[in-house]
Amino acid sequence: MQKIFAFIITSFLFSVTTAQINSNLILAAQPPAQLSEWGNRREVLTLILSAPGALSGQFKIKAEIKTLDGTVIGSADLAKTTTFTSNPSGTTILFAGDVVPLEYMMFSGKYKTSLQRTGKLPADNYMLCVRPVRPADYVPLGEEQCKTFYLATTQLPILMKPYNEEILDAKIAQTAITFRWTPVVPRQSSPVTYRIQVFEVLPTQNPVQALRSNQPLLDKEILAATQFIWQPQLAFAPVDSNATRKYPTFIWTIQSLDKDKKPITQTDGNGEGRSEPLIFFIDINKNNGRQKKN
Repeated sequence: MQKIFAFIITSFLFSVTTAQINSNLILAAQPPAQLSEWGNRREVLTLILSAPGALSGQFKIKAEIKTLDGTVIGSADLAKTTTFTSNPSGTTILFAGDVVPLEYMMFSGKYKTSLQRTGKLPADNYMLCVRPVRPADYVPLGEEQCKTFYLATTQLPILMKPYNEEILDAKIAQTAITFRWTPVVPRQSSPVTYRIQVFEVLPTQNPVQALRSNQPLLDKEILAATQFIWQPQLAFAPVDSNATRKYPTFIWTIQSLDKDKKPITQTDGNGEGRSEPLIFFIDINKNNGRQKKN
């Protein structure tokens, strides 16, 4: 009888120690490029866990972000991550902020540099792998679940009109100058604010110097639109005959801002969210109201 009882106890303990938390990882195929946005959007990631009654207790989530060849580029610091308690009578549902807590994720190499500079990983295909582990010693309590995802390259606006080095008629320009540009792609989770700025380029400056040092003649924020008509009402002064440029010169650019008025950046950009600037000229000698053709 004692042998039978010992066998039952041993079998029970074996079933407890080998029982597993069952998990199902659901991850958007193309989540936001800004990793800090993951925790704000529940549709990005859901981890559903269920456990047998004998295993009800505490666990942590071991999370790793890998390249497709299996190289780990980021992992959760399990000493700092949250300890969860399983529900023996049902399921436990976790979201991105629980599974991939950015404040406790440790990244390496160029991926760490990219996140520190822009808040994004380089555009590429990645894999997220998660599994529940025991809090004390990080022994696995379930199978690892992995899902691939793609982080897209952010394309900032391309300036379309006035096109680069376009010559505008002064009489028309004093009344209205139409600016057009392409939207940010891919489409953002919230409407983009486009900040348009126009600077005059003084005879002693090059365009980049004017962009960096001059006060803008136009500084306007436009929500979710890719066109703006400026009515400058400026008196365009003639250019000195000895100047290197024939016409009064202006440079314009678009800065793209998110819902928090922070620049929408590229992983390889300068962090300001600015489009490539263009210059245009004003021909004050044209009085026929028609725009000069190249």
